[in-house]
Amino acid sequence: MERKSYVTSMPDESGALLRASRIIAGHGGNIVRASYNKAVDLHMLFLDVAAPREALEGIEKELLKIGYIKDKLADTRVIEVVVKIPDRPGALLPVLEILNRHGINISYLNYSSSDEPYQDFKMGLLIEDPGIVKPLLDEISELYQINIIQCEISEENLDNTVFYIRLANEMQKLLDLDTEKTMRFIAESNRILQILQAEGENASKVFDYIRRFAYFVSNYRGDSFKATVEELTPAEGLTLYSIQPPCGSNTYLFTSGEELVLIDTGYAVYAGEMKKLLNGLVPGFEPLPKRIYITHADVDHCGLLSRLEDAEIVLNKKSADSLKRQAAGLPDYRENNELSFGYSKISQIVSGYVPPDPSRFKILDTDTPEEHEGFILIGQMTVGNLSFDILEGGGGHLGGEMIYVSEKAGIIFTGDLLVNISGFSEELAQFNSLAPYLMKSVNVDSKRATEMRKEIIRLAGEISRLNGRPCIICGGHGPISVLDGDRLTAVSRIKR
Repeated sequence: MERKSYVTSMPDESGALLRASRIIAGHGGNIVRASYNKAVDLHMLFLDVAAPREALEGIEKELLKIGYIKDKLADTRVIEVVVKIPDRPGALLPVLEILNRHGINISYLNYSSSDEPYQDFKMGLLIEDPGIVKPLLDEISELYQINIIQCEISEENLDNTVFYIRLANEMQKLLDLDTEKTMRFIAESNRILQILQAEGENASKVFDYIRRFAYFVSNYRGDSFKATVEELTPAEGLTLYSIQPPCGSNTYLFTSGEELVLIDTGYAVYAGEMKKLLNGLVPGFEPLPKRIYITHADVDHCGLLSRLEDAEIVLNKKSADSLKRQAAGLPDYRENNELSFGYSKISQIVSGYVPPDPSRFKILDTDTPEEHEGFILIGQMTVGNLSFDILEGGGGHLGGEMIYVSEKAGIIFTGDLLVNISGFSEELAQFNSLAPYLMKSVNVDSKRATEMRKEIIRLAGEISRLNGRPCIICGGHGPISVLDGDRLTAVSRIKR
């Protein structure tokens, strides 16, 4: 008698092995070895049969006829995943329905209830068709947070599904995000990916930039926080500090008598570090009365608005409307641009941003046109014995953008409309290269932003000629600078 090995693929149903055994017995064959492991492969059964040659040929023909032997073996793999499922009745059912719809079998399931709002369901999924993995993971990740522990399928075949799921779980640990924020991070990373892939960008590069952005912000927390501080005396009895972190906007602090005035406040994630620094610059900082002004309503300029709870927030109507939309969970002015939406949302998550309470707002203007060209005067800011004109721009960088101009002191706070890029530190230059890539442009209207920048340079030139000294430019990022012709030159720095 001869011996032949059959690699059979049988349906997962009762009686399947019995049917194969009857065929073998009907030809006088004897099964001398059988091997089956459902955890490795749901359908694969290995059979060694001893029988005469003619009988073995007959057995093979019948097994082929009923589909137990195939010309091409199924490429069955196991994917291990952990799905965070809300601890409520019926929450697991949508996942099981997705698995059933795609014909996926579970090789193992590990779950133990706890007192947490989300429970970890660890599953081994048996995959025969690698092409089904992406739609399967996409559907589950739209419902719940999912982490891929092991995946033998080529990541190229998954069309980046594995990439952004793994990225989100990495960010959850890095930034200490809850499940809801992690799910939002997944969605917004995917939004950025879709937009940039349509522009021809490589997926791995997109995720690398998102990761770099998150790590950059995170790496400067706590004892690693460092900022350059510059100090000026623009008028008698008045001190101006410029606090320049490696990421997030500059924070400007005026000290005059018993009142403090701030312009912009950086990222929320550095609130503790900034308060420590501010208390070092101004002993007794916390209880002193404060006013906060902003140059525009971007997240990286408004982080401490909700953290300095006793401060009055003075701003124009457009910026107030944008911040009110944030508080209401609606797209703000930055997010009205599809290219900026995902980056803005991820910035909020990464920086721990919380919109300020609109009841604290003091609105500067009432009848400013919704649309206008160039700068228009909307109010004044008084600090000590200095007065600043507040001019609203036409919305080149962001709708509601403002600059603060003191002709007497020869100072302009320009926000992001004019910054000294050549004066950036290496770290600041690296960080500020990320946003233009992830949203294609930091400006909502680049042409108009260029016009605004030219107008500021023209205005600064007039002030320089009037005062007989270079106009001081306090940009939204980077060093305090002076206007030298049409170029900016950084003044000396005082590091603290």
